[in-house]
Amino acid sequence: MRFLMPPTLMFRMYVSIALMSATVAYADSVGMVSDNSAKTITVLGAEDGLIKTSIAAPSGQTTADCSVTSDERMGFSTSASNEITVVELSRSDSERPGASKQVPISNLGLDMSLSPDDTFLVLAGGGEIQAPLAVIDTRIQEEVATSVPFADHTSVEFCDNGTLLVTTTYGKYFDSVLDNALYDAAVSHRGKISLRGHRLSTGDQPVNSACAPGSYAGVLLDRKGGLQTFTLPGLRPASRIELATGPGHAATFNHDGSMLYVRTAKAIEAFHFNPLTGELALAWTRNAPKSLAFYGVDPIALNPSGDKLYVDGIRGMTILDPVTGETEGSISLGHTTGVCFARSQEVPDLDRVSRLWSERGLAGS
Repeated sequence: MRFLMPPTLMFRMYVSIALMSATVAYADSVGMVSDNSAKTITVLGAEDGLIKTSIAAPSGQTTADCSVTSDERMGFSTSASNEITVVELSRSDSERPGASKQVPISNLGLDMSLSPDDTFLVLAGGGEIQAPLAVIDTRIQEEVATSVPFADHTSVEFCDNGTLLVTTTYGKYFDSVLDNALYDAAVSHRGKISLRGHRLSTGDQPVNSACAPGSYAGVLLDRKGGLQTFTLPGLRPASRIELATGPGHAATFNHDGSMLYVRTAKAIEAFHFNPLTGELALAWTRNAPKSLAFYGVDPIALNPSGDKLYVDGIRGMTILDPVTGETEGSISLGHTTGVCFARSQEVPDLDRVSRLWSERGLAGS
């Protein structure tokens, strides 16, 4: 008789083996957290959650989003103050994070996304009217280009193939007819942004988007609680659901795209995800500390080894097990907003993920 391993157990074993092999490689990894209460940028150990140092953020409306380069040498933070903070990071306890400096930008600066090769940092003004997207060259740490494809730009998100996703409420014109859409764009070697001509809309105001590893699928969140998945290229609609715990603020994927995590105002909703087709199925839901929504800001992230899910909160940060959703720890901070780690450099085995999807009996669900 052939023994058939239960799908959930099979998936747990697959995840556990992957995490064990990654633990040593990521032992010294660091991440950043924005603290909007204390107006600080906190550097912490990605694996142990221990605070290494806190750096004063510029005076601004909101200490919000952040990004970390793949070599973990630089971090970037926004504060809605027409400038960003560049932070020198370190991967060694013997080399503490060093100096920070401010770089002027041409919009308010709320949401940001770092290109997969770490060359460009693109910033959106959080819906600021008639303000351009700003493009920072990270090598010289200066703004090198601006772009105004729309009257407002609410969020930006790079896929790992270089595609830039941009959301807008008003579209090209500031008038009574709202666009409420997601567009795809390309960024040239000089930082020029050009639209690729594809559009996706749920009909409701977009809040944020995320692209799955492999750049074949992604997700769009709107203010009415809708979650729309799509496939790439072309922004073709795939699956749509209504989130059970309210509108989603942000979404993130695990390293192979087989899991999607969505942050709402009061919970985390986790889904099994097919990164080739955009299909999804609920895995678990957990209550979480209250969260406030900011256009495009990502208050949830997986650490580099993929075994800890960091979640924001009004009085600090919670660490969850990404497989079960159980609480593993917490970090005492103020009102945390953006949390970020280096982008995974591992190439996802999408065919294997697709097979696991079928073996879990989720295909077509």
